[in-house]
Amino acid sequence: MALLDEGETDWKVLVVDVNYPLAPRLNDIEDVERHLPGLIRATNEWFRIYKIPDGKPENVFAFSGEAKSKKYAVEIIHECHEAWKKLVSAEGASKADAHSINTANLTVKGSKGLISTSDQAYTGLPADSRKPAAPIDPSISKSFFISSASA
Repeated sequence: MALLDEGETDWKVLVVDVNYPLAPRLNDIEDVERHLPGLIRATNEWFRIYKIPDGKPENVFAFSGEAKSKKYAVEIIHECHEAWKKLVSAEGASKADAHSINTANLTVKGSKGLISTSDQAYTGLPADSRKPAAPIDPSISKSFFISSASA
């Protein structure tokens, strides 16, 4: 799904937990509609209104709110990754500098911002304070979907 946020596309990639019982059957967006009718519509509605309690207007969607296919999503992900690589490489260095974008990274060989784990920019980062996820009480670990079909 693609939200339009202040003139820029804000992509929302819908994914399925591999441990979800229906995961083997949900390989593309039409599978979601087939096996969980109404879920895409409800998800679209949630993204449309979720900022309203903060006093913000409803979100606006590109593509009339249509959820795109897996193939389309993968193409967008690759396109965004290539744009990121250009940004942190010499190709995008002047643009990054012009906008004061920090391009420090550990992986892009030949990039202006390439640093090592011994560099102060890395060693000066605060230690990871995340804790392991707490177990989810099974009574609340449920999936729901909306169906317009009559019971």
